[in-house]
Amino acid sequence: MKKTLLASVATAALLPAVANAGVDKVYNPNVELGEVELELRGIHGLEGDSSEIKFGGGYGVTDNWFIEGYLIGEKEDGDFEVEEAEIESKFQLSEQGEYWADFGMLVELEKKFDADLWEVKAGPIVQKSFGRFVATANVLFEKQLGGDKTESEVETLGSFQLKYRMNPEFEPGVEYYVDEHTQAFGPVIFGEKRLKDSKIGWELGVLAGLNDTTDDTIVRWQLEWEF
Repeated sequence: MKKTLLASVATAALLPAVANAGVDKVYNPNVELGEVELELRGIHGLEGDSSEIKFGGGYGVTDNWFIEGYLIGEKEDGDFEVEEAEIESKFQLSEQGEYWADFGMLVELEKKFDADLWEVKAGPIVQKSFGRFVATANVLFEKQLGGDKTESEVETLGSFQLKYRMNPEFEPGVEYYVDEHTQAFGPVIFGEKRLKDSKIGWELGVLAGLNDTTDDTIVRWQLEWEF
């Protein structure tokens, strides 16, 4: 009984950080052979003083396979440390316009540095265009492995995006994230600037938490250099 009570208290204390981890990014299904990408992105929960920053680099190995690795830093109570590493593969399963929607698959493997804990995520990417509107959905299934795992069941994570293709340098949209602890919704703006042989893309969103375990306000941003 005592051990169960202590575990419940510890879990409750970690809920804000865990909940905000459900907010990340919405992936599109497209892959380009030979593309090199450097990416920096962050998620900041304003009320809980929690932040996560990812730095990654990726490469388009084939016409339908893109691989990327990340180092992940987290801030809790003023201390920032690099705590995890992640590798992900994105597979383009159909050509753009081939079917009623475009399809892809995302597979991620994440490792905690200071614990015997691995997280495996995998699931489909679906994207559909309606004139100038583009709707994208990611549904991932997550499983924890290792001696320090805190969840034994498979969890489902959903992320959804609708954006309006106004022009390449400014595209407004909205996003919604949901998992066991997270519910967040809000506006996001996107843009890209083409250079001679490369392009720089950016994203910025302000999301509102829709339940008690998600921070009331979450800021999400991303910078991406493709060449």
